[in-house]
Amino acid sequence: MVADRGLILRLLHGGQIVSGAEIARRLGVSRVMVHKDIRQLSAEGCRIEAVPRRGYRLLCWPDAPRPEVMDALWGGRGFPVRFLPETTSTNAAALSWAIEGAVEGATVTADHQTAGRGRRGRSWQDPPGESLLASIVLRPRLPVASLGWLPLAVGLGAARAVGATCGRTPELKWPNDLLLRGRKVGGVLLELALEEQEVRHAVAGIGVNVRQTALGAEIADSATSLRLALGYPGGRAELLAELVPQVLRAVRELEDDAPSLQGAWRAACTTLGRDVRLLGPQGEVHGRAVDVDALGRLVIEGPAGRQAFAAGDVSVRPAGGDAPDLA
Repeated sequence: MVADRGLILRLLHGGQIVSGAEIARRLGVSRVMVHKDIRQLSAEGCRIEAVPRRGYRLLCWPDAPRPEVMDALWGGRGFPVRFLPETTSTNAAALSWAIEGAVEGATVTADHQTAGRGRRGRSWQDPPGESLLASIVLRPRLPVASLGWLPLAVGLGAARAVGATCGRTPELKWPNDLLLRGRKVGGVLLELALEEQEVRHAVAGIGVNVRQTALGAEIADSATSLRLALGYPGGRAELLAELVPQVLRAVRELEDDAPSLQGAWRAACTTLGRDVRLLGPQGEVHGRAVDVDALGRLVIEGPAGRQAFAAGDVSVRPAGGDAPDLA
């Protein structure tokens, strides 16, 4: 039945009107079954118009990035997707799948995480169905020395995906934040497995606030969503359709032409050239963020000269805390 619904969406992709008889013929089922599948798609948030005496027309994609929806959006030439209504963590599920041999680009997505994780062990709370929560299996061909740039490349790919979907590309904040109008709209959490100094696999966990029309008081001044910031009317499935290929494209660019990827990342980064405060294991550091080095470390020029930092929470504001991690 799921396969039938996916084929219906593929047939209707593009907005053309397709007769019920033609859909039934292509599926090898009765028109009654076609009508039943279309009713089910409508119940899942898909807007399909029944045009009298002509057939059906797709008006709006479903929001939830279910496998059959993603297969239709990718025209049957996409990536394996596992959709979970609820899970502890999409990264944990994707890591297990990677160990089982999942191909690069295989993606776990969910409506809700009960134990979503951010950098430095922080939790991430998300209202069910409001954010795109996706973990993408990667199998990068990178030396260990270049791995510091991997999450930055993923972030650039995610920003490009938002730009392609919504018409405005977020700025990047080192190391893992996506910003719209100075507020956090998404983030990246990368986890990887090494074997004899080579990457066996990695998982890029990406969270993007998509459908929220209001945010909790504790983050209302520092975070936003695609709907709040840009009036984005679409859903999570359409964003995921751009996200997976854009992330893989950015990783390939890092592998094949690192200077180009690094230049593009620096151009999109709002941290560089700004006075910053970095909070990390070494304490608090103030200075000007002047570069990101070959290892992906943030270079800060301050009273002690130039120092490079592999991790830390960065605020580009002279006072006040930083936005909480989303992913």
